[in-house]
Amino acid sequence: MDYVIRKCIKCGRIGVWPVNAQPIHGEKGCNGNAIKCNISYEEFCTMCDIADENDFYQAMIDLKEKDLIEYQMKMSQFRTQVQQQQQMKRARLAASSTTVKCPTCNSRDVKRISGTSRAAGAAMFGLFSKTARSQFECRNCGYKW
Repeated sequence: MDYVIRKCIKCGRIGVWPVNAQPIHGEKGCNGNAIKCNISYEEFCTMCDIADENDFYQAMIDLKEKDLIEYQMKMSQFRTQVQQQQQMKRARLAASSTTVKCPTCNSRDVKRISGTSRAAGAAMFGLFSKTARSQFECRNCGYKW
């Protein structure tokens, strides 16, 4: 489905409409006519990722009408910023999915049991020592596995 960006003449709200929808703004009983804005759906989505404020959208629309080059430079900066935020979010998700977590309490506050500690546990209690057979210890609940 294709979308168009419109501004309500009555209340000034800027938003997304399906191309074939009637240009009536019905939000909160406004019922104002909406006119098409001179920005694309993709540009609007980028703006929404930066700030969710009607005044910001209006300022960007005004900038596009007054100084197209400056507008394009700002949009390029915004797209770069959004891409960086998405990359950071993906990196955080990837890191959290590979981080070890406790199978008992799901805490990520886990430490690796050192080889020295494992050897000491084996020396003191033999191979039946939980420490000697484990690789990780939860700092939250103390479980070893």
